[in-house]
Amino acid sequence: MIHYSTVVTIDRRPSDVLAALLDHELYGRWTEMVDTRFDGPGAPTVGTRGEFRLPAGPLKGRYEMEIVRLEPDRRLDMRIDGPSLRWLSNITLEPASEGTRMTYAGDISLLGWRRILEPLLAGEARAGEGKEAERFKELLEAANPTPAQP
Repeated sequence: MIHYSTVVTIDRRPSDVLAALLDHELYGRWTEMVDTRFDGPGAPTVGTRGEFRLPAGPLKGRYEMEIVRLEPDRRLDMRIDGPSLRWLSNITLEPASEGTRMTYAGDISLLGWRRILEPLLAGEARAGEGKEAERFKELLEAANPTPAQP
């Protein structure tokens, strides 16, 4: 299993950060995920399913996702399943004097013969997930010039 965890402070309110995390149209701007969508009408909630595609690399392919935990302004957990991996993403949000402290963490388990790649991919996965958290922060802070208010 590959565990990753990165903490960033985003100059936005927790509600703004969570809203951006639930906006499937933004994922391609800060992650490697493309063709991302959530199923169903309305705002995503616990049980909402969706899918995305990773277009390149050793984990290239289409993946299904489901929101398994959602606490307004506090937490978003998603389970991701595909032919090559099982992944649990855990994002926690805490109010901070500068906006929102976001912990971007998760556990990735490769399946089948790919399990032997875990030690080789672990460092790359951790670095990549850390870069995504930084890109997410930059995206949110650039998108709205109004900083978080206490």
